[in-house]
Amino acid sequence: MLDLPVPGAARQYARKQNLAFFFLGVFLVYVVFFTSLTMIPLYILELGGSEFHSGLQSTLLFLAAVFLRLYLGPMADSRGRKIPLLIGAFAFCTSSLLYVMANSIWVVMFIRIYEAIGLAAFLSSASSFVADTAPEGKLGRYMSFHRFIITLALLAGPSGALFIINIYSFATWFTINFGLGFFALIMLGLVKTSPLGVTKFSSRERLFHVLKNSNLWPIFLGIILLAFSYGILLTFVSIYIMQVTDIKNPGIYFTYYSIAGLLANFSAGYLSDRFGRLVVSLPFVMLMGLGLAILFLLPVQPKILIISSIMTGFGYFGGSLSLIAWLIEISDLEVRGTVLSIQESGMDLAVAASSFVVGITSSWLGLSISFFIVGLSMLLFVPLFAYRKRNLLRSLDGS
Repeated sequence: MLDLPVPGAARQYARKQNLAFFFLGVFLVYVVFFTSLTMIPLYILELGGSEFHSGLQSTLLFLAAVFLRLYLGPMADSRGRKIPLLIGAFAFCTSSLLYVMANSIWVVMFIRIYEAIGLAAFLSSASSFVADTAPEGKLGRYMSFHRFIITLALLAGPSGALFIINIYSFATWFTINFGLGFFALIMLGLVKTSPLGVTKFSSRERLFHVLKNSNLWPIFLGIILLAFSYGILLTFVSIYIMQVTDIKNPGIYFTYYSIAGLLANFSAGYLSDRFGRLVVSLPFVMLMGLGLAILFLLPVQPKILIISSIMTGFGYFGGSLSLIAWLIEISDLEVRGTVLSIQESGMDLAVAASSFVVGITSSWLGLSISFFIVGLSMLLFVPLFAYRKRNLLRSLDGS
């Protein structure tokens, strides 16, 4: 463990007002983020792009976030949680304004690279703040509420965006997003955090310390698998639904997905606190693969949309919550922000890879076959890996 002078690092201002400012800011930032993830692929098509361009913009966004997080991620440990929170919120807010002025596919691509600052700075620092605030033995439940707020944003964002875009325009929604992001910036500016203490350790040293901890890698792998599937859904499921069904608002998939995610968040946090992270996380990860695979049947049975969205909602949110709580639990407190930044980078790489790979393979095999192959592979790989690494996983879970 690094011997860092962190005086009472877990002591955050836990007043209700402070947490209210924080969670309201988080909700608004994630509304901006999720609508950007799901609407920009459609906006690319409106500007004359193809499925390949839709995949490329996601790849650029997440790859840029990976590189930027090499500096911005450890900042949450060295400079405190608030600075990266504000940097991230500012990037999301101003990128929405830039989209209003975008008039070509390639301008959008450059804005996506700028928006990556938000991913690099905000996501892991927000999770670190929540983990710092959680009392002992209640980490899963605090993470549950944090994920609940995020899921509410996913529930409200894409459907609301499509409703406004269908009535008005993309420019109208981008302007609204700017307003939401600006208000989020104000709320997060009011949040009080305790100083963590400045140390002599560089971002590079923190990163190497975490990467050398082999106990973290099985959990990182589970999170990466979930993120790979999640990236396919975010980038391609709206396009796929419009191609193979008569449903006019493909955002309905994310409505059911988010409702299932809300239920998964409440159940996964409590269950993993009580029964252990391992026994709770594995079924959720496998459910994500199954929900992805059955999208193959959507052209012949439109009701599959509801079944798939519920499965993937439970699988992704329940699995990621229990795995991230597990990651925090076995990590050194002094490098918590760095661990979570690496976790976010792994997820970003997985989302970028999924967008790029499926963007190419869908032109050869079609989206339905792509969904089936990825989902089935995940469904078969997870139990096999867990069986082969059962002793290590049990030791990490304390069982």
